[in-house]
Parts: sequence; structure tokens; C-alpha cells
Amino acid sequence: MWTPLALALAIGWPAALFYRDDALAKTALAAGAGVFAIALLTLGASWALGIAPRARRTVVLHVLLAGAFASLIAPFILTELLSFVADSERGDGGESFTLTMSLSLAPLALVLGLPMVLVSGITFAWVALTRPRPPGDASDDDMIRRSVVQPFR
Repeated sequence: MWTPLALALAIGWPAALFYRDDALAKTALAAGAGVFAIALLTLGASWALGIAPRARRTVVLHVLLAGAFASLIAPFILTELLSFVADSERGDGGESFTLTMSLSLAPLALVLGLPMVLVSGITFAWVALTRPRPPGDASDDDMIRRSVVQPFR
């Protein structure tokens, strides 16, 4: 129950920023879903190798690395799509979109994408990995209990 809620919160909040523009909201949802698909694949692979995430920072690191990868390839995908659209409309208009344009947009994509991915990763890790406390539990080892997170529920 908590993992789907965590995914909805982590992927949905950037789309909520673009509530007036449906195209940008859909793009933010698709990008967020792609980032979390990559992050969950790498988390699953590490889990299969016997390295299960024991801390929230590990999960956030996986999300950040997936977000950095998605931010770096986004300009290349964008220029290819723009080139395809220009070719289909004019015949040879796609030649004006070059590799250097993609390379020049990569730092901007990182600067814009990584803060959003960081907040999404923290949101996901906090909601998905928090162990519920039993009612009336006020023991002395409370700090130890809070530092040990429960894997995805």
C-alpha cells in the first residue's frame, strides 16, 4: 500500500507544478515514470545480487543516478524528435538540429532535472521505507528503531 502511494507522490508533484499546461504535465509524468522505472530496476538488480537497500540514502542515490541519466539523454531525444518533425513537415528541415545543440542543452537539463529528482527521491524513500511504529511504543531504543527502515511494503 505504501510503495504505490510513495510512487504517486514522487512522480505526481512535478506534474502538479504544470497544472495549467496539460502537455508539460504529461511530459513531467512520463519523465518521472521513466526515472523511477530505471531506479526501481537498479534497486531490484542490487536486491537480486544480495545488496538490499538498508537506508533511505541508498534509495535516493539510485533515484538520483537514474535522474541524472534521464536528464543527460533528454536533450538528445528532444533534438531527434524535433528533427523528425521538421523532416516530416519540410522534407529537409531536420538538418538544422545538430549534436552540438544537444550537448549544449545537457548542462541545463541537469540543472533543472536534478533538484526535482532529489525531492522526488527523498519523498519516495521517506514514504515507502518508513516503518510504522506500534501504538504506545516509547522505548529507549527509539533512535535505533527509526534508523532501520523496512524494505518496500
